[in-house]
Amino acid sequence: METLDKRMKALDKRIMKLGKSLEGRLDVHLIESALDYIHHAERLLAFEILCTYVEDFDIRLTEQESQEISFIDKEFRTESTFD
Repeated sequence: METLDKRMKALDKRIMKLGKSLEGRLDVHLIESALDYIHHAERLLAFEILCTYVEDFDIRLTEQESQEISFIDKEFRTESTFD
């Protein structure tokens, strides 16, 4: 179980980093409100909200951000197979 906990903490950091990378293109208060869900063990919700903002506000992503979103999404799909 410790391995899963470490993976989730690493995922939290990746989502936080993704959110921070959107600063300057997305309102910082929106980013912070989404990322706040991580502190309540709602990492999937935080990620989904960030992705919704990217889509709703037509945020242009860098190639690295697009790859990171794909990676995080894949991690959540992998996690759901363990439930």
